[in-house]
Amino acid sequence: MQNIYNESIEKVANGAKFQVDFQTRSLKIDGKYIIKNGEYDGELGVGLTTNPLLIITQLFLRYQHSLPSERSDNKRKKYFIALPEHELSDEDMLYGEPRETAQISLELYVLGVILNGSLQWDKFAKDKWFWQSPNVKELVILKEWIEPTTNK
Repeated sequence: MQNIYNESIEKVANGAKFQVDFQTRSLKIDGKYIIKNGEYDGELGVGLTTNPLLIITQLFLRYQHSLPSERSDNKRKKYFIALPEHELSDEDMLYGEPRETAQISLELYVLGVILNGSLQWDKFAKDKWFWQSPNVKELVILKEWIEPTTNK
């Protein structure tokens, strides 16, 4: 892939299944590894940034207010929690993006800033086992996602 981030989002928007795994630093699309154990071919598509938490918060809010589908509701692993359909506003229902697209945008961005070194635990949540956004309380990031334990 030339740009893993953009091309992965496009594939999911066109119906591809995906799985992001922060602990193993991996991304699968339709069962095929695109990123495996932090290794990939091509451009990641996620640039270095001094404030990744700002972008993560923006992507989380888009995900939180995204439109669920039967496919997104049946997904086994979700790192973040979005609003159920009955809690979405009329504006969300009219203008929200599909949940799976919003989910890969958020999860793959988090994986990207982990891989490129922009998201370092000690810089934003030192001595804690989780970080909670001061502005969006539903946004929580666990330390094990950023610094996975090796004894599994």
